[in-house]
Amino acid sequence: MSRDPAAMRALVVRAVLANPVTLFPDEATRARLEDPAADCAFEELGFDSLARMEFCIWMQLEAGIEIAEAALLDHPSVAALAAHLAGR
Repeated sequence: MSRDPAAMRALVVRAVLANPVTLFPDEATRARLEDPAADCAFEELGFDSLARMEFCIWMQLEAGIEIAEAALLDHPSVAALAAHLAGR
């Protein structure tokens, strides 16, 4: 089942912003995250193993999408993960 890439990107951004253990280094990074034309690496957003786990839990509970933590390593940016989710 293919999903809309823009909708998947918006969902990934919502999950990142809802993550209780993620700290944004500065306002410019947060603005880039919210800009559909830009991309942000999860590492740049402060993601560690705990943040990946919280992200996956949020995706399951709030969006009904099961995703393994390894997917965030295999697709290490907002755009890459959104494209992966849109294509599966």
